[in-house]
Amino acid sequence: MRYLLFLFFWISFAQQTKKVDFISAKANVTVNENSKSISGTVAYNFKVLSIIDSIRIDANNMEIDSVFINNNKVAFKNSNKKLILFEGFKKGSNKLTFKYKANPKQTLYFIGTKADNNLQIWTQGQGKYTSHWLPSFDDVNEKLIFEISVTFNSSYKVISNGTLTSVFNKNSEETKWNYSMKYPMSSYLLMLAIGKFDYKTEKSSSGIVLENYYQSKDIFKFEPTYKHSKEIFNFLESEIGLQYPWEIYRQIPSE
Repeated sequence: MRYLLFLFFWISFAQQTKKVDFISAKANVTVNENSKSISGTVAYNFKVLSIIDSIRIDANNMEIDSVFINNNKVAFKNSNKKLILFEGFKKGSNKLTFKYKANPKQTLYFIGTKADNNLQIWTQGQGKYTSHWLPSFDDVNEKLIFEISVTFNSSYKVISNGTLTSVFNKNSEETKWNYSMKYPMSSYLLMLAIGKFDYKTEKSSSGIVLENYYQSKDIFKFEPTYKHSKEIFNFLESEIGLQYPWEIYRQIPSE
């Protein structure tokens, strides 16, 4: 029975990807270390390719409200595993926006405390777990261009995928970091890391920027940790025969 249920789920999602193409996602989120929560707004651009009765987005144990499709408020169902849409979309291009809040029991981890000056917050979404902190897609075949803005305490550094396009000081205590990507990817690759980080850069033989992060207290570990990173990167590009597809490559230590 377990195998039959899994097969049914896989077929159901495969049917959606054939009929609906999600193109881009823009998330604007705030992380709260006191409540160990994340909240914000998400905007999806998608195309309906052929008639479909409902559209599903993975969203594990989240509060969801203010759902709009094409600027019209719509009814929806929240199963605590998925956001299910069944009205308001049309064949062709559509835009979906909504608010959400989550207290993830996994995938988004809060380590240490501000009081002890060792707070770290980071995600581990590999496989299908990003949907525990951001409404997204567990199926690796659904690929989107992501843009994410994260608001957090100004004394910390926020790191995510893609190019850091702006850093905006909202007030004396909070800063918003904006990251954007050029190419689509699976949701599980989306990451978030927050901490008291510094970094050093170098470039690969192909010109890719390599950012290697460290905590100030661990500066003595930097050289032995990263001393072969550039050589490994160059070897893999040469061995595979393909250039790294993204604009920047980051390595970040977590505790």
